[in-house]
Amino acid sequence: MKMPVSLFFSVLKMKKPKAPRVPVLEQAFEVNLPKLMRAVKASGRREVVLVDGDEHTVAVLSETRLAVHLGGRAWLVDVVAVPCLNDRVRPLLKCPRAHEGNFQSLYWRDGELACRLCHRLRYKSKLATSSAERVFLKQFKLLGRMGGTPGATLPERQPRAWRKRYLDRLNRLAHSANSHFDRIRQFIKQTADSI
Repeated sequence: MKMPVSLFFSVLKMKKPKAPRVPVLEQAFEVNLPKLMRAVKASGRREVVLVDGDEHTVAVLSETRLAVHLGGRAWLVDVVAVPCLNDRVRPLLKCPRAHEGNFQSLYWRDGELACRLCHRLRYKSKLATSSAERVFLKQFKLLGRMGGTPGATLPERQPRAWRKRYLDRLNRLAHSANSHFDRIRQFIKQTADSI
């Protein structure tokens, strides 16, 4: 069987990743203390069910401890009261790996509950190496908020959505697209001048 020439070249041009993928926050199950505290306050019970995609777990919150059942094991995490301005106190979670630092969120990944630093989790925006990639991430995030999908046309205003906010988001999307195309025009002009 003879392969079409265009298909043959596209197979040759495919690149393999040189480095292993960097874990991103979105790939981990997040245990967020402020969200837990709001849920406990709203329900009036100390036991809360956490849901993140396919993961379901039970968390029990007390004044000084948080117990979370993940991966067939119960994880106990200390809740530390950190003093703030005006004699206020902010509750934070202590990482189970027992290093210095208190955190608002802990993450479940690879069978362990730990902080973002211990898991070496990164934000997607930090993985972007160029300004063009950061603009793409910004556009995808904005399209997601508007209810659209990347690569599709502009999403319509959803029912009961504010017109002013929708128009503001459309303007921001148009501005980021224009700035991206301006960078492409500058690049083409520079390469054309150097040839």
